[in-house]
Amino acid sequence: MNVSRVIIFTNDVKKLSDFYISCFELNVVGESDAGWTELNAGGCNIAFHKTSEQGTGRDGWTKIVFGSEDVSAEKARLEGLNIKMSEVNTFGDIRMCDGRDTDGNYFQISSRGI
Repeated sequence: MNVSRVIIFTNDVKKLSDFYISCFELNVVGESDAGWTELNAGGCNIAFHKTSEQGTGRDGWTKIVFGSEDVSAEKARLEGLNIKMSEVNTFGDIRMCDGRDTDGNYFQISSRGI
């Protein structure tokens, strides 16, 4: 079984989907509105679903991992977009670093599986 989509609940679908469109050059799938937007992210779509709930203790709720052969270059590119990124960590042959989107969800750039 393959993952078809990851759904992230948010108070502002447009703001959060615009973040992923501009930072990772993803494209909208189907119809988009204030309650739902789905983006094509290659082998798995990312969907943003409107919620009125306010999240607390957001660490660990969601992390989307984007693959890259050059994690350091992607980190620098994202920092150029004023996104705060963690240091690049290395575990054997795997390199990775984390950032946060406009809702505080973690995302990661990783060389794992590339």
